[in-house]
Amino acid sequence: MRVALLIVLSLLWALPTQAGDARVTIHSARPFGYFVGDLIRARIEITTSADATLAAASLPRPGPLSVSLDLKAVEIHATTIGAEKRWDLDLVYQNFYVALDARNIEIPGFELHFGDETVLIPAWSVGVAPLREIAPAKQERPEDYLRPDSPTFFANETQPERLAITFGALSILVFGAVARDRAWPPFQRRRERIFNALARELAAKAHAGHDALPGAIQRMHRTIDGANGGTLLGEDVSTFLARRPEFASLQSSFDRFFAASRGEFFSEGKADTYGFAELLDFARALARQERAQ
Repeated sequence: MRVALLIVLSLLWALPTQAGDARVTIHSARPFGYFVGDLIRARIEITTSADATLAAASLPRPGPLSVSLDLKAVEIHATTIGAEKRWDLDLVYQNFYVALDARNIEIPGFELHFGDETVLIPAWSVGVAPLREIAPAKQERPEDYLRPDSPTFFANETQPERLAITFGALSILVFGAVARDRAWPPFQRRRERIFNALARELAAKAHAGHDALPGAIQRMHRTIDGANGGTLLGEDVSTFLARRPEFASLQSSFDRFFAASRGEFFSEGKADTYGFAELLDFARALARQERAQ
């Protein structure tokens, strides 16, 4: 019976109603299927004479209409069509009715005033539906009302254990390599890679150009002194290389460096032939020989 009523309402939904000389037609997005919280949008078309004037105070005001229905928005648009004027009244309602079954709720009517003429907008209905069933379907056994337990899945932990052991071993090897490179215990007896640190330091200052050359030369002197175990002068380079044969292939670079240092700090006319780039190459060559040990 309820289904038949809904069908009849849907067929008659857009039929116009008469109110004096005005004609009223109610349109809705759909006549049924609304849940609690849904917005119900409707357009009411009122056709009047072209000289009719709507009293704005007669328009419905947004706000609660009942305990379960609110009017959220009201918009009116007028269009002149020949000797008539069509008024499109757009209304947005919000449903707060918590339905326990499918049923109709009434949207209350109201009156609009066009000069001396009063146009009645009749009440109309929409169908609402529940969000869930009131009671579950009847079962023969009480335990059938319960959802069955999810099956138990057993994970194979062999592969994760192997991966954990592999990554752990790799981590230890990597840490050991870093410790040896930095001369951390138990590798503290290995000579510290001071030229490697110097090469990184000078590379970070490479953008400074020739202005950073005096300070870089002094830094190279201190590093060579550290490798020698004391101050190293240009005349003692051969003795140093005899004790540190890993650097013997760079004797010409040592000689050029000490000559450039004397020219930088003790000559009035500084030579521009020895630049920061060549000093950086010398530091990197020393670092390579140092790492080879």
